Amino acid sequence: MASISLSKVFFGYNDNNLLDNVSFVFKDKEHVAIIGDNGCGKTTLLKLLSGELLPDSGNINKDTRVYVLNQINASDSKSGGEQQMFALMRAFESDADILLLDEPTNNLDSDAKQVFFNQLNAYPHGAVIVSHDRELLQQVDKIVELQNGKLKVYGGNYEFYLEQKQIESDNLYSKYTNTQKSIARLNNSLNIAQNTRQHHEYKQQKEIASSRRSRLEQNALKGKSIETEAKKRSIIQKKLDEQISSQKSLSEQMRNETIKIPVPNKPFYSKELVQISDLCFAYKDKPIFHNFNLSLCGGQRVHLVGKNGSGKSTLLKLIYGELKQQSGTIKTFGKIAHINQDLSNLNKNKNIIENIMTVSGCLKHDAHMIAANFGFRGDASMQKVETLSGGELLKATLAAILGGNNQPDLLILDEPTNNLEIKSISILEDALNQYRGAILLVSHDEMFVKNINIDKIVNL
Repeated sequence: MASISLSKVFFGYNDNNLLDNVSFVFKDKEHVAIIGDNGCGKTTLLKLLSGELLPDSGNINKDTRVYVLNQINASDSKSGGEQQMFALMRAFESDADILLLDEPTNNLDSDAKQVFFNQLNAYPHGAVIVSHDRELLQQVDKIVELQNGKLKVYGGNYEFYLEQKQIESDNLYSKYTNTQKSIARLNNSLNIAQNTRQHHEYKQQKEIASSRRSRLEQNALKGKSIETEAKKRSIIQKKLDEQISSQKSLSEQMRNETIKIPVPNKPFYSKELVQISDLCFAYKDKPIFHNFNLSLCGGQRVHLVGKNGSGKSTLLKLIYGELKQQSGTIKTFGKIAHINQDLSNLNKNKNIIENIMTVSGCLKHDAHMIAANFGFRGDASMQKVETLSGGELLKATLAAILGGNNQPDLLILDEPTNNLEIKSISILEDALNQYRGAILLVSHDEMFVKNINIDKIVNL
């Protein structure tokens, strides 16, 4: 059977081990998804499997024909979805033993994604897929999570993965609770030992005062008693230190990634936020909108849907002023903010606190409170934006836009989950479900759309 096998593979950049003594076999009959946080090494692993990169140590044996599909960057002449479908067609036509696919559903609309799922399920050979798309993860045979340089295997699709993660979470909580009990018991034992030592010292002093033994004999007995009790306390203290260390490790694994969106003092704009009348817009000779009309009111959650190239992203750019219509009117009311796909809203040369102050218009003290609500406490809040990981950048962006009292009445989102790992998508969903303003969304992530409670669909 054709396969790609990794044996004790190490690979890293500088002091960061992306793969740390990894052994695994990718087979030509299995569809395997690789998941993990941004920057953990998923794309690097694909490059090692393809031979584009070589391991620092260990062996990679490739007894198979592979076909590599890297992430697609859309050009002006074709939409990203069109490019992606063409690239996927070539991949399936290659008949390779193992396809190496990096984020294959990026840029695909719902219909195109379903076509891809059907092609993937019918493909008779193997596939190794890097993806955060939860719909796609439902289609695979196995999920491999890359974390801290190690691969952890889950023998099923995304639903199975979630079930196993919940079991792991429950086990962690149980271990943490048991550790807390052990720490309390050992602290109590240490206190008892300390009280016993003091009692013995008092008793020995009385015995020495009334004893007829020589001072040398008395000191020898006292020293032996002190040594015995010190050993007992040392053993207890060692066990206590071990439990405290274990508790710290478990606490780090259980770290809560939830964030807190405040309810602003001011009411959100409740009337019409966006009014579009007889909109006409075209790219050169390609018409996009002709006499298009749209109304969006305060508090509504609107999902723009349509095939690739129908003008969804263009409409968003027209609303927030990045593009100008040829004719017709676009009127907006209230405060409008948008979050870019590449999360470039913040100044990368400033720290988190400075960005929160700039975007939300709050004072420094309030900025620190906002940062803390989003998990940035102490020195973490003073990190420069350019140093943040993908998940941290998302939280910092949400903190700046949604963390204060001056929240937007309308939040515009264009494919917000495209470049996010699963954990960050969950954080974004949590934030949007706490936010009480209106949302205008373009997204092909059906699970994300469902989870943020969209209440109106506009077809383009």
